[in-house]
Amino acid sequence: MTAKVMTSPSRAGTSASTDGFTFLELAVVLFIISLMLALVYPALRSRSSDSVPLRIASVLKQINEASQARKENYSITFDMDNHTINWDGPDGKKTMDAPGLQSVTIPSRGEVNQGTLQVLFDYSGAPEDITVLLDEHGGKAYKVKLEEMSGRVYIENAKAQ
Repeated sequence: MTAKVMTSPSRAGTSASTDGFTFLELAVVLFIISLMLALVYPALRSRSSDSVPLRIASVLKQINEASQARKENYSITFDMDNHTINWDGPDGKKTMDAPGLQSVTIPSRGEVNQGTLQVLFDYSGAPEDITVLLDEHGGKAYKVKLEEMSGRVYIENAKAQ
C-alpha cells in the first residue's frame, strides 16, 4: 500500500521561498534608523560651539526675568581675559566658560574687550541694552543681545552684518 502525498498547487508567479528581505522590510528599517538619527542629532549638535551663544542668551534672560519677578538685585560679570562669565542669580553664584568671548557693549561704558565688566540687574531688570560679541572657531561669530525695554534676548550672526 502506497501513501499518497497531497500537495497544494502553487499560484503562478509566487515563490514559496522566504529567504532574504522584501523591499518593504528594508524601507521600514531605514525609516526607523533615520528617525532615531533625527532625534539624536540635535543633542549632538548642542554640544558644539554653537551652544555657547544659546547658553549666554539663557543666562541673560534668566537673570533679567528673575530680578523683575523677585524684586532682587543680581549681577553678571564678563571676564574677557579668561573667557568666563560669572553671575549671581536666584540659584546662587555660577560660572560658565565662554570660549570666543570677544567683547561686551553697553551704552554707558561702550565696548569693553579687555578685563572684566560687571552689570547689575535691579528690581526693574537690565539697566541698559547689553550686546555680547562671540568670535567662534570655524569662522562663525555671534552677537547675543538683551534689550532693556522689552527684555527680549536674541542671537544674531555677527558676520552677516
